[in-house]
Amino acid sequence: MAVAFVPVALSLHFLAALPLTDNILLFLLLALSFALGSLVLTMQRRPTLPVVEPTSRAEGSLEEIANICKVIVWQVDSAGVFTQIIGWQGINQEIDPADLLGRDIDVLKGDYPEFYALLQRAQDGEEFVDYSDFGTQTYQHSYSKLAAVAGRAGGFQCISLDVGEDQRLYNRLAFTEQLIATSGKAVVIFNRNRQLLSVNQAFTRMTGFSRQELLALAAKGGEHSGLIAHPDAAFFKSVLQTLKQYGQWTGEVALRRRSGEQFSANVSLSAIRGNGGSLTHYAAFFSDLSHMKRSHEELRYLATHDNLTDLPNRRLFLDRLDQGIQRAKRSQRQLAVFFIDLDNFKLINDTLGHHFGDDLLKEIARRLLTVVRQSDTVARLAGDEFTVIAENIHDLGEVRAIAEKVLTCFEKTFAFNDQQLEATASVGIAVYPDDGADLDSLMKQADGAMYKAKAAGRNGYYSLHDGESSRASARQFYPSELRLALKRKQMSVVYQPLFDIQQRRVVGCECLLRWNHHARGLIKPGDFMLVSEEAGITTALGEWTLNEVCSQMRSWQLQGMDVAYVSINIEMSQIADPAYPELILDALEHQKLDASCLMFEIGEELVLANLTQVTQFIRTLNQMGIRFCVDGFGSSGKNSNYLKNLPVEALKLDHRLLMRVNGTRQHIDLIQALTGIGDILDKTVIAVGVERVRQEEVLAEIGCHFAQGFLYGKPMSAEYFGKSYQQLAASQGSRLN
Repeated sequence: MAVAFVPVALSLHFLAALPLTDNILLFLLLALSFALGSLVLTMQRRPTLPVVEPTSRAEGSLEEIANICKVIVWQVDSAGVFTQIIGWQGINQEIDPADLLGRDIDVLKGDYPEFYALLQRAQDGEEFVDYSDFGTQTYQHSYSKLAAVAGRAGGFQCISLDVGEDQRLYNRLAFTEQLIATSGKAVVIFNRNRQLLSVNQAFTRMTGFSRQELLALAAKGGEHSGLIAHPDAAFFKSVLQTLKQYGQWTGEVALRRRSGEQFSANVSLSAIRGNGGSLTHYAAFFSDLSHMKRSHEELRYLATHDNLTDLPNRRLFLDRLDQGIQRAKRSQRQLAVFFIDLDNFKLINDTLGHHFGDDLLKEIARRLLTVVRQSDTVARLAGDEFTVIAENIHDLGEVRAIAEKVLTCFEKTFAFNDQQLEATASVGIAVYPDDGADLDSLMKQADGAMYKAKAAGRNGYYSLHDGESSRASARQFYPSELRLALKRKQMSVVYQPLFDIQQRRVVGCECLLRWNHHARGLIKPGDFMLVSEEAGITTALGEWTLNEVCSQMRSWQLQGMDVAYVSINIEMSQIADPAYPELILDALEHQKLDASCLMFEIGEELVLANLTQVTQFIRTLNQMGIRFCVDGFGSSGKNSNYLKNLPVEALKLDHRLLMRVNGTRQHIDLIQALTGIGDILDKTVIAVGVERVRQEEVLAEIGCHFAQGFLYGKPMSAEYFGKSYQQLAASQGSRLN
């Protein structure tokens, strides 16, 4: 004899999620199973074969329970004829059970082929559980054999359970579980008691712990799970309060990897509630911030360190000097500043080449670090200028001892690539507070002392305490000479090509100002623009440069050259000058030029320091058709959100970024991230300092638009640029050499 049963194919986690009504349903189904089993035993004992309607009170109750529980009981004899159907009413209105009783199972073949195929399997003697649909409803079918009884051959019985809604819920849960498991986002699920339940693969990859190890840590460490680098009860309490009040919490947490490494992660924590509103689970989503923080650190490092020597640059030097002065003021101690300038460095560069000069500067930096105290700061200001900050100075004898050590760095011959060189330096010294009580005065005095050392014969040091008045400053003549430079026609403009990497063509150029000094030779803007700004000469220099560029642009157009535009660097004094927009219009109209042929470059640090004023200036000139570019993008190490409301067309990457492209993924990723920001903001990205083909290949791969550097051409005269440009256009080449 066979006993009827109702199989329930639900996983444990699904059962746990069922509401109370579903649990009652399961109880009823179990009760129904026993009732159906009793019915089967009764029917098997009957000697009659005709179809029996449920006329007794027990059978009527069974019919009622089956309909309520959405269960159908089918009985088929060995000939494949329906002998009994219970629980059909109210479930499916398409077929009247009276039409099926006494008929062969083939009657369902056309309308219900899936169910018919299952009936055939059962008729062949197979016992199994499977699923099929009746219309929009899904049923679970349990097939079992019926033993033969006196006067009648055996057959089979099918008990069908409506699992449509449960199956859809189960499928949704299974899909959600699969989605979380395969998601690239690290996900952790906790129960309402904040006990770890599950983690996905992304989380195990991020932490290095396996799922079993994480569960073990959770069991041992409670809600801290051994993953929190710095557990803090007060912190967890505040998080739980936020979750209770708002249902979610987002923040940054320090976590620990399996290797012991600590890392920062962004965490989004949500409280999950059931249909009744009661708390059931917590879900946490993690994002590893390590890469982003490394990128930010890299940007900050680039913004504060010299790319060639890795020493602190002018920016970091000024910050440390200012802090050192404040500490010296509080402790009433002395502080010494040493300005170190190489003797005849320009001659070294001109005769032995820039590569030799770079090697020399790097070796000098290395030697300086070996002779100063660990607490001292060695920095490279620019070119061949180095500085040392020495705090906690007790007497002038200690200052002189440091100066002597600095000079010993130059006693040994410098040798690179089978070439040897004897190099010397002049050192100027200023001491706080005697020679200056603030940063600016102390720097000016040290600079003046350095020129005193040069005037005294070089290869030595000069301390203001050992010589003349602390007012001595060899650079006071700069402003006057700058004013005369324009009148004496010592200023000139050179042009460096701007290359479209994707289209493989020169599209424009940047104009660069040069001062042909009668004694110092060719001086670049970086060496005199600060003095120009302080002396109020920049406006005059800018007007002269603007007229020169517009005149040259007109000349190129008359020669048939399609140079798209020339970029010009401008300073804050020009931006603050209310007459400057009118000067631009006059220069364009005088040469009959369209405004689109000019692009003005503004340094990122200048933009950030004067964001409101610069933005208004750009918008005013945008209305005239003038375009703008942020120069040195990425040098500040600050958030780029300011670009969202800054109406500029292009972003020129800081040249030091490209110099660090040495084949490592880290530096390439940094440039790619900045290029991606440009793409998101729909701004052209220009790379500066491209000298090698490898650098160009990297830029092309990451989608950088334009490039500028020695690979495409050095800064050149307007005449040479014009000839090279025409030759390039005729030959369909790719570079100006």
